[in-house]
Amino acid sequence: MDLSERKRRILCAIVELYNKTGEPVGSKRLLELLPDGVSSATIRNEMAQLTELGFLEQPHTSAGRAPAPLAYRFYIDQLQPGRGLPLAQQRNLEALLRERAREPERLLENAGRLLAELTDCTALCVAHGGADAKLRRLEMAPVGRYMAMVALLSDRGTVKSRIIRTDSELTETICSRFAQLTQEALVGLPLRELNRAAMQTLAARAGEQMLPLMGLLAAVAELAHEAAEQELLVGDSAGLRQQELEQSAALLLRQLLESGKRQPGGIGIALGAEAPQPSPALRDMTLLVSPYSIGGAACGLLGVLGSLRLDYANVIPSLRFVSDLVSGLLEQGLEEE
Repeated sequence: MDLSERKRRILCAIVELYNKTGEPVGSKRLLELLPDGVSSATIRNEMAQLTELGFLEQPHTSAGRAPAPLAYRFYIDQLQPGRGLPLAQQRNLEALLRERAREPERLLENAGRLLAELTDCTALCVAHGGADAKLRRLEMAPVGRYMAMVALLSDRGTVKSRIIRTDSELTETICSRFAQLTQEALVGLPLRELNRAAMQTLAARAGEQMLPLMGLLAAVAELAHEAAEQELLVGDSAGLRQQELEQSAALLLRQLLESGKRQPGGIGIALGAEAPQPSPALRDMTLLVSPYSIGGAACGLLGVLGSLRLDYANVIPSLRFVSDLVSGLLEQGLEEE
């Protein structure tokens, strides 16, 4: 919808003022912010027209107006100026994340923690292997005579690990045979092919070590299945219980993926108020996500879940920079292996 330049300025000012104060904005306050030559009567007339068009709401009988969901969508899509993070802040973030560049799981955890601090929102990560994800590396390390940690890394940067108990002692011969078999037969295969039937077939090739290896290879099948699935990880929040966060994030994510709405640079923004029949809690929430990738192949999404009244001018560039940084560090870390 096309709006005049004056209506755009008024709408932008109302959104930003309301985000800061949470109070309806009146014409007198706008008169202090807009350029000279605009009268209070003109501002009131423009606000009335914006209300008729569905951009503003009048929550009380006073003359003040609050942004409607349509105002936020218009503000985000057309009014929000693009900007980057200060160079010093960029260097600090890179230094903090570079320490975990070769540990994808820790890298994503740290990225989420930094996003939460930068935006004062709940951070989330959507990791997906996808149908084309392949096994890049598989490791097994004994942590006792009958216990081992099995770790799987996909070419999309997804990491899965598990500690399992075995029925047989993990001798040096068993460990060496596991490493040999999996390196020769599994690395490079699509994760969807690493199922239990395939692991049983592989174990049969081990001869007398078949039974000791079955538990380890069964763990590989389970980890491969998990790594190939989409996973939604939501950070903590003082205001909402974990289950509520996960439900809200999942609903907004599905809404976002179905709408296909993206900002320049790949940022996707879902407004809870735009959801069909939104709950009261969901109506006041916003989800922003940005993809991270390796070699141009999408690995997942980093995002933040917060109030509709976000400081979008800070949140959008912060999210964009962190997701781009994670992509670069993931690719660099895998290339150095």
